[in-house]
Amino acid sequence: MQYYLVFISLMVLSFTLHATCKDEARAGVNWTGCDKSDLDLTGVDLQGAILRRVKFTNTNLSNARLQGADFSFSALENTKFQKSRMERTKLNNAKITQADFSFTILDSARFSRAQIDKTSFKESKLNKSDFYDAKVSESSFQGAEIDEANFSRAKLIRANFKKTMGKKADFNQADLEGADFTDAVLTSAKFVKANLLNAIFDNADLSSASIQGAVIDGASFNKTKLSSTIWVQYQRCRNGSITVCE
Repeated sequence: MQYYLVFISLMVLSFTLHATCKDEARAGVNWTGCDKSDLDLTGVDLQGAILRRVKFTNTNLSNARLQGADFSFSALENTKFQKSRMERTKLNNAKITQADFSFTILDSARFSRAQIDKTSFKESKLNKSDFYDAKVSESSFQGAEIDEANFSRAKLIRANFKKTMGKKADFNQADLEGADFTDAVLTSAKFVKANLLNAIFDNADLSSASIQGAVIDGASFNKTKLSSTIWVQYQRCRNGSITVCE
């Protein structure tokens, strides 16, 4: 009798999971573990949806409403999110490859410990987003808003941060070797103990920022605003300092 009940329970669970994957796109849907590859989901409403461990390879989610959705541990390869609303979305531990988040609203989104490769966040809004300990390679944040975003301990080698707005952004202990912050506004940002080897900050604004304890060998600060910046050896740059901390 006991084995029969276990068998019935497993059958019900299997049916439930199967039925869940066939549910249509809607707010709050649970697609955990489903394969949603090669779909056109342009403009769908998936607010608050549970999308953990879902495969979205080659799927188009542009112009979608995805606020509060949970994509944790999902595979997002060549997935399009252009111009979507993704405030408070969770993408923790997701594997993101050649995805497109350009012009997307991602304020307060979470990417902690995600693996992100060859992905575009061009002109997206990432204010107060969390990339703690994320592994990011060959990706672009050009023109994005990253005010108060958390990139601490993230690996961002050769990342493109040109023309970003990053007031009070946190890059403490991040690996930013070869990253490009040309023309970026980084007032009051933190780069404490970060690896800035060969990083480029040309024409950027680092006023009131802190790079104390950072590695800056080969880094370029041509025409960089350094007013009241806390420099590597903990000294504060004079107001009006440009290129060189005086």
